[in-house]
Amino acid sequence: MTNISNDINLLQIGEDFILDNRTNKRYLGVETPISYGIIPVNSGVSLNSTVRSSHRSKTESKKKPFTRYIHPIDHSRSKSLNRSINYHEPEKYHHHQQQQQAQHTSDCDMRLFIIRHGERVDRYFGSNWFMLAFDQHGQYHPYHINFPPSLPNRTNKYFWALDTPLTRDGLNAAQNVGQVLSLNRFEPTYVYSSPAMRCILTTYHILKGLGLENKIPIRIEPGLLELGAARFGMSIFLKPIDWHNYGINVDLTYRPIMKDIGSLEREDEYYLRSKYIIREIESRHNNSHSPLLNILIVAHATSPDTLTWDLVGRQPNVYDLYSLSLNIGYLQMVITERKRQNKYWSLTQMPLESTTLKWV
Repeated sequence: MTNISNDINLLQIGEDFILDNRTNKRYLGVETPISYGIIPVNSGVSLNSTVRSSHRSKTESKKKPFTRYIHPIDHSRSKSLNRSINYHEPEKYHHHQQQQQAQHTSDCDMRLFIIRHGERVDRYFGSNWFMLAFDQHGQYHPYHINFPPSLPNRTNKYFWALDTPLTRDGLNAAQNVGQVLSLNRFEPTYVYSSPAMRCILTTYHILKGLGLENKIPIRIEPGLLELGAARFGMSIFLKPIDWHNYGINVDLTYRPIMKDIGSLEREDEYYLRSKYIIREIESRHNNSHSPLLNILIVAHATSPDTLTWDLVGRQPNVYDLYSLSLNIGYLQMVITERKRQNKYWSLTQMPLESTTLKWV
């Protein structure tokens, strides 16, 4: 692994390496109506192109506040649904939802819920947040209400600059996502997470919202890491046994598809790695006897595109990956379904029930 200097200035997380670099405002105690739907996956240039153009100039993030959306709604479908359903007749509305869910279930045999992690501590407090949060003995002392209440032990405190946890708001928001999924009876059969701490904590709290944190173990898959996350080596991430000792239900028997990610990786290589990972996850569950598999995958800002481009036949955004990441907010989700008869994948719009959540 690359030697890491004690000079914290060398540990600043640059935008050229870490793509989910969004700073969010806090929304404490504000009740916010939430819309649900499918996020768009942008098309890009061919992966087979032999000429690599220079990156486009970086722009300001246009992401929505994470407390407002899980993912944007398809307004054309929303209007047609409004015309056909009288919301003043709750029984009729819920019956319509049940019919739509039953139709989706009968048409597909596998469904992927791909979600970006929640709000990061370093994007809220800055990359040097841990310098005041830990004392000289390595004991954690949260000095702000938006810090997580507890954190696992770590031998090298400078790794906190490279592998960051969620804020308290992020933890609560992830749990609310789980409650929404539970409300709509979308319970995962299997759960996969990137080894990044922000992803594992997001996964755990989604499962907690579902009431399944002790029933479904988390499969930690290094192949789900984003581009540049392993540039200092894989040892910066906690191992499954470390998470188990911390009290999080991880699958200690799981054999990862990829154990190590190279420190140097190009955008096209990242897309091909993501294609390999998602196809291998699909393959490992092809012989399931369950009529429908719901697979939850928690990863990074670019994951909704990099994990689905091959499934749905899109072109990868090799030269626009950074700009793409700026449009994916915390906890945004994309859902893909595989047709039972022809095994074709498609992006889908699930009839999730809208609700009002209070982020605290």
